[in-house]
Amino acid sequence: MNRPSGGTIAVIIALIFVVASAIVSVGIILHGVHGLSEDSKATLSEELFGTKQEETVTTSTTRATTTKTTTTKTTPSKKTTTEKTTTKKSTTGKPAAKKTTTEKATTKKTTKKTTAQKADGSKVIYLTFDDGPGPYTDKLLGILEKYDVKATFFVTNVSPQYQGCIAKEYRAGHAVAIHTFSHDYSAIYKSEAAYWRDFNRMNEVIRKQTGHITTLFRFPGGSSNTVSRRYNDGIMHRLVKQARQKGLTYVDWNVYDGDAGETTSSKQVYKNIVRGVKKQKKSVVLCHDVKPYTVNAMEPTIQWCLEHGYTFKVLRPDGFTVHHDVNN
Repeated sequence: MNRPSGGTIAVIIALIFVVASAIVSVGIILHGVHGLSEDSKATLSEELFGTKQEETVTTSTTRATTTKTTTTKTTPSKKTTTEKTTTKKSTTGKPAAKKTTTEKATTKKTTKKTTAQKADGSKVIYLTFDDGPGPYTDKLLGILEKYDVKATFFVTNVSPQYQGCIAKEYRAGHAVAIHTFSHDYSAIYKSEAAYWRDFNRMNEVIRKQTGHITTLFRFPGGSSNTVSRRYNDGIMHRLVKQARQKGLTYVDWNVYDGDAGETTSSKQVYKNIVRGVKKQKKSVVLCHDVKPYTVNAMEPTIQWCLEHGYTFKVLRPDGFTVHHDVNN
């Protein structure tokens, strides 16, 4: 067996030293790796392991992105919900419904106004009220004022506590005329003198309330009444003739609302007036302001008349009049 030469031994020792140095270096490196920060590890890992570590970082980034995406998704979701709620509220349309209702009401009101403006004066109504003033006259005046309608009141002194309403009627632009002072058929139709005495007493009441007397009047029961025959045969013919001689104007009617015994229904009063005025170009409507159901019927009656192109006027001594056939 040949012994290794001195050169060979030197080479072997050198190799052993190199290997030992390498082992020590690796140990130092591994120890240092444990002491590095996470960022340093990542850097070192990238340098040492390259591709494999890059895959890990990509995965981590992907997770972070996923999380971020999820968060981002949640935010639009809330926004979408809000938008949905808003849309739902808009679909429900409560505010729109209110607006529609308002527009509808306005249209209705405008229609009424437009229809009333179309009145050309060819269809005229003279609303007349007998036997008052009474407890319902003030309410009636309020209704007439609301619609700017003028009427003619054939007044009495049956309820003297309401005399003040005569002044209100006059100041409001209504016509005030005589019906009777006492409204007692047996007294006023007893004789012509008795009738004119009653007439003059009522004219004095009117003068005190308005400052003026009137030449316009209506016979109790109308000029066609036959009740007067019980007290004086033929008196109505004589009174009619005397009225003309005195320069007085009496007015009967051509539309009757039925409130003097035929009905106590406001609805029926309304129907009677509407039915009656449809048949006339100029209607003198007989009503009584001492009847509550008549006063209650006035607002719908006036509304209907205005909507259908009627014009309201007051009677005047030198104006339109209606006369019945005299039956006594």
